[in-house]
Order: sequence, then structure tokens, then C-alpha cells
Amino acid sequence: MTDLAIHGGSPVAADGPADDWPVFDDRERETLRRTLESGKWCSAGFYFEDGESQVARFEDAFADYVGTEHATTVPNGTQALQLAFKGIGLRPGDEVIVPAVTFFASASAVVLENGVPVFVDVDPDTYQLSPDAVEAAITDRTKAIEVVHYGGYPANMDRILEIADEHDLYVVEDAAEAHGTEWRGEKVGSLGDVGCFSFQQGKPLTCGEGGAVTYGDDALADRIYPHVNLGRARDGGKYEHRVPAGNYRLSEFLGGLLLDQLDRLETQTETRHANGRYLAERLADVRGIATLRDDPRITNRGYYFYFLRFDATAWDGTHRDTFIEALQAEGIPCHTAHNDPIYRNPAFAEIDPELLHGAEPDYGSCRCPVAERIYESEAVALPKEVLATRDNVETTLEAIEKLREQSDALASTAGST
Repeated sequence: MTDLAIHGGSPVAADGPADDWPVFDDRERETLRRTLESGKWCSAGFYFEDGESQVARFEDAFADYVGTEHATTVPNGTQALQLAFKGIGLRPGDEVIVPAVTFFASASAVVLENGVPVFVDVDPDTYQLSPDAVEAAITDRTKAIEVVHYGGYPANMDRILEIADEHDLYVVEDAAEAHGTEWRGEKVGSLGDVGCFSFQQGKPLTCGEGGAVTYGDDALADRIYPHVNLGRARDGGKYEHRVPAGNYRLSEFLGGLLLDQLDRLETQTETRHANGRYLAERLADVRGIATLRDDPRITNRGYYFYFLRFDATAWDGTHRDTFIEALQAEGIPCHTAHNDPIYRNPAFAEIDPELLHGAEPDYGSCRCPVAERIYESEAVALPKEVLATRDNVETTLEAIEKLREQSDALASTAGST
């Protein structure tokens, strides 16, 4: 075996694993051409009195896919979360419980809708919202639990829904990274009161930029729809505006792309799910590398990240960051995902109290020990493309096994401890 690439040896995959994303072909080209030539680029309903727009068709198809009565598209995943909080009636000063391990938008959307994020820790074996931490954080100001299916792994929805029911709280699912993930055979985004998805460039279902909220309650539909379409009611006229609201409509070009991409999603998800299981089975034999806990209630995983749990003690004290650098040198893309618990981001650690409507959470002194350990020394995030083909998985395994076999050499790397 050659020397480690980090020490000047030949990398396992000089060009990295195959990364053909987003996937598209003549179907998407034809959709864009047809939309262009139609002259109908805006999805507003008054342009389609003789039929449905592509955006409306996608909304119906996505609702059917997720298993909800309604789906409403928006320009991005952050606005999907904002729309969800509008829909549940979040008021200034209301608290929303948010996991410390997630992307920034999960919390910023709460503030943008005048709520107060309350950060809680995660389960060390799943990286998902800890139900025990949720229960401990509930106050008389708590309005909702925001569940983030981080990386595509679902949170413990059995416990979360029980807690929400006991305390009469809304459950908002941030499924921005979990398209196709299932809990007990039901897709995430259909389990809580509102589901939120992102269709950004890297997401498993993409149109470049976009998002959607999914929900089953007609009363929610009546509250959500006006905020997407300039205050118009679902059954109102073109110039009948019920509430002051903006325009969150998606363009017809993006609606058409999403219809084509949705046709691919089920097969892509099945492939990643099977390859993820295979990778976990193989990694079980690699000392010092664990994966997230296997749970029979997870009937499908729509991966965005594939998380490795790095144990430095089994690698002769090599730091996780050195392992990442070495794996990258072998040609395997990896990182720590979002780097720090959200409360360490200056946007929250140094937040202007006026943004929180009289609430005074001390984010600067917030401590979630599991979240901090995960980001500081344990989590290694592989992108979903690693699971796109079995060849990619084998290449990734070869690189990890190479590092394992030369762990002594890796431990000698400058700055490894």
C-alpha cells in the first residue's frame, strides 16, 4: 500500500468519487424550452384559468409523495420555515425549541417570525433532538418544537409527538435534508403539524433554489396561502387582499424542473438507502469509526449527509480534524457539517435583545455538551454523492481502510493531537 496522500503518497481517488449532481438530461432541457416558449413564466393562478400551472402540478405531486393534503412551494427552505411559523400563529416572544445541531436557518427563521429559539441538546447516538432535553426546556411560553431531521436521519418522532400532545405544542418538521426519509413507513414532513423542505442546489430534490411546506389541516392552508400570494385568499379574487403579505411564489421554470426531478427521487433515495446500509455493515469492522444508531423504525433514509462518528482514542490520539484532512487528501470529500452549535454563531451569541421582544436568553453562556463534542471532535460528514453508486462507496471504504492500516503514520502527523 502506498504512503498516505497527506504524507505525499498517491491518493486512493485523485479525482474523488463520481459527483454528477444535479442529475439532468433532455427531459429537463425540454421542460425549460417548453416553458420558455409558452410565455407563461409566472405561476400566478390567473394566468392558468384554462388549466394548472407546473408549480400547482408539482405541489399536488409533492403532497401526494410526502403523504399530506397540501404542499405549498416557496423560493427557499428558510421561507418554508417562516411560512410554517406564520401558519401556527407564532407571536412575538413565543418560544420554539430548536436542536443545537442543525443549519443556521432552523433558528434564524424563528427570529425572523418574532419568536425566541431555545436551544437544546441532541442524542449522542443519532445527532437528533433529544426528547429528554425537549421536556426539560418547556415553559409556559413554549409554542412549538422544531424537529430537524438532521442529515436525513429522522428524529424520534414517537417521543416528540407524545411530548407535544401532552403539552399542547405544535411540531414543525425541518426536513430540508431529509427528502424521502420515512419513520414507521410514513415520510417525514407528514408526521408533525407542518413539514418544511428545501430544494437548494445540493438537496436530494433540487431546482437550484426553492422550498415547500407540507401540511394536512385546511385551517393551516387558509392561514398559509395568503402569505405566499400577496395576501390573497385561496378562494379570493385577483385584487382581493385579505392580509398584508409578500410574494413567495415559485416561477414556472422551477416548477417544471421540480416535476422532472421528483420523477427521479424515489429511485435515487432507494439507491442511497441501500448503499448506506452496505457502508454501515462494512464500517462495523473498522475500529474507531462508528455510524449513527440503526433503528428499525427508520424504514427509509433520504441521506443528505452520511455521518461517521470518529473515536480519537482508537486512532492513537489522532484528532478528528487530522483524520478529515487525511481523508480529503485521499480524494474523499468530507467535513464537519455545520462546524459549531448554532448558539456559538455570532448572530446568536451576540444577538440584539430587541430582536427577542423582551426575552433575555443568554446564548453566549448556553451549553449543550453533546452538540459541542460532536462538532469539536467526533462528527465526520460525507456528502450524499458518496452513496450515489456502489463504486463510490467502495472507493470511500478503500480510503478509510488505508488510513486505518496506517494509523500509526497518521498519528505522527504534525498537529494531529
